[in-house]
Amino acid sequence: MAISTSISAFSSCSKSKSEFLTTKYSSYAFPNSLPRISFQRPTLFPTLASSTPRVLSNFVKENIASLVIGSFIFLGSFSNKAAIAALIPPPPAVVSEEKTETEEEMCQKILENDPKNVEALKVVLYGKIRRGKAKEAIKFVENLIKVEPNEVEWRLLLALCYETMGHFTTAKRLFKEILSQRPLFVRALHGLAMAMHKNHEGPAVFEMLDKARELASRQERVTEERNIRILIAQMFVVQGDLEEGLKRFQGLVNENPGDFRPYLCQGIIYSLLDKKEEAAKQFETYQSLVPEEFPQRGFLDDVTLSARATTREQFMKEYSYRK
Repeated sequence: MAISTSISAFSSCSKSKSEFLTTKYSSYAFPNSLPRISFQRPTLFPTLASSTPRVLSNFVKENIASLVIGSFIFLGSFSNKAAIAALIPPPPAVVSEEKTETEEEMCQKILENDPKNVEALKVVLYGKIRRGKAKEAIKFVENLIKVEPNEVEWRLLLALCYETMGHFTTAKRLFKEILSQRPLFVRALHGLAMAMHKNHEGPAVFEMLDKARELASRQERVTEERNIRILIAQMFVVQGDLEEGLKRFQGLVNENPGDFRPYLCQGIIYSLLDKKEEAAKQFETYQSLVPEEFPQRGFLDDVTLSARATTREQFMKEYSYRK
């Protein structure tokens, strides 16, 4: 559980501002990586560069989703498991699993007569995903796309489902389709980067992200450029180069000491390096900077605790993908 939580947090660090946070804290948006399906296992780094969609909530916390990178960017986000979990709202705590399944069955019947009923489609979709049935979930995501073709969240979720199933070629195509319309959409960039990483594309991941960063720079999209740079730093960590990731996060701290995300990411990295004193300092700075009312603060606090219990070997095992 500790590994999953820490990874989720890392992903959250890179999420984009308009999606994960309230308007008040939009400058601190996180990526997912969601953002990594075993839909039940979150990841260590939240996607701080991107954010969770408006229809989603803390199922991530329930599974202690992946970000620490989203998501934080490291999101809920380095594994698709966490990324998808971050997109799915949990059932109310007071509702039993049996009641939840009954509601899903009712919605299935509604769909027999009204196949375009959005609310019924969402209930069934979320149920499929909670139970790890990615293949079955795809049909309902595709139906939602037909009914709401302009809703990017459904297209993002479809790509994540395919990534979770190991269909990286299809996942990459879907992420690229989203990026063709929104080239600086950090959650899609994070998803594409993770699909490429799992497909063993190595340096190509950074070439793709560098092109997006250069585009943001040319267009003077300051927030997006910084989010992408956080995502790049996270991907160095995901690929095993913790020292380079640490160096890049320090550069981000030097440029903007008031952004809590790099401190959180550095704390996670120092924890993985078993440098407890340094990690404690970074987490302390993060705690002093993140607002009390920040929407995802509770989740990120859980992440800091999990990161302390995760070793570098455990982390690398989580992100080691074989052909």
